[in-house]
Amino acid sequence: MSQDSEQLYDEPDQWPHGTLSFTKLPEEWSRTSEHIQTWKKVPVKQMNGTMNGSESANRDLIFGYGTVKFEIVSVRIVEETGQKKHVAYTINIRKDGETPDPHPAVIERRYSDFLDLFLGLRKEFPSLMSNVSFPRKVLIGNFGSVVIESRQKGFETLLKHATRNEKLNQSSTLAAFLQNAEQQEAQTWMIQQRYDLAVPLLENAFRLLNKLYTDRHPHVIIALCRLVACCAADTKESRPGGRAEKFAELALRRFEAVSDADLLKYYIPLLQLSAHLWWTLGKDKQPLTNRLDDLKLRGIQVDGLPTLLEAMLEVKG
Repeated sequence: MSQDSEQLYDEPDQWPHGTLSFTKLPEEWSRTSEHIQTWKKVPVKQMNGTMNGSESANRDLIFGYGTVKFEIVSVRIVEETGQKKHVAYTINIRKDGETPDPHPAVIERRYSDFLDLFLGLRKEFPSLMSNVSFPRKVLIGNFGSVVIESRQKGFETLLKHATRNEKLNQSSTLAAFLQNAEQQEAQTWMIQQRYDLAVPLLENAFRLLNKLYTDRHPHVIIALCRLVACCAADTKESRPGGRAEKFAELALRRFEAVSDADLLKYYIPLLQLSAHLWWTLGKDKQPLTNRLDDLKLRGIQVDGLPTLLEAMLEVKG
């Protein structure tokens, strides 16, 4: 386990008892908040929804690559105004070490999301996907227990295969499946300047990606920068003891070994944001301003760049 990973493990658990806590105001609706609240009521390894206990109690849906494990913890039928009724599958992702993962991530996906994952992987890696089948659509009985049970097995096979194969695990298609829904919802809240609602979504996405990829993988670095920018914009999180300082320190450490030019364009905005944050927190910002001055002396543009928040709002996926 890397030093950064150990640091993440040692952090205070923001989500007690292995669950996520989202702010939800009466007049607002959050897709992720809704499915997390559903998941919190479901015992691990036991499904709800249309299946009864005897059909699901003995099912072990834990699968993954290495120590990363995916577990379907609930199934529910969703009926939303203006949308077709569909089945939602809630997946818990954790990376257990000597002790259980204190920060499991949770996502909810529907049949069409799994289908997009399957078709995307098959198009990009036809030979690697040649022996993987996918549950077909049915015209009648979509919400029956037999169909749902069959689909769960198919989804299990698909995710197990995708996460155990090195090439599939590194595909942009899998990354999109794992994070895009939450990132897009968070982006909506950020545009509305509701950073308090975006932060939990972004932290969930970052912790999920951090379990699957290396500390300095592009998906992880971008997710971390997005989280830092959002935390710094949130009045509560930018105060002493807030998550802005913690995740900014983590991002600065990880950038020390980053050489990807596409990622380095976020380094200067990160330095500038961190320097301002350090100043507001009464910390010594001189090392950060010295780094910026050194970059300027080397002919690198420092002034007039987008802020980290602006840069992150432009990132797709």
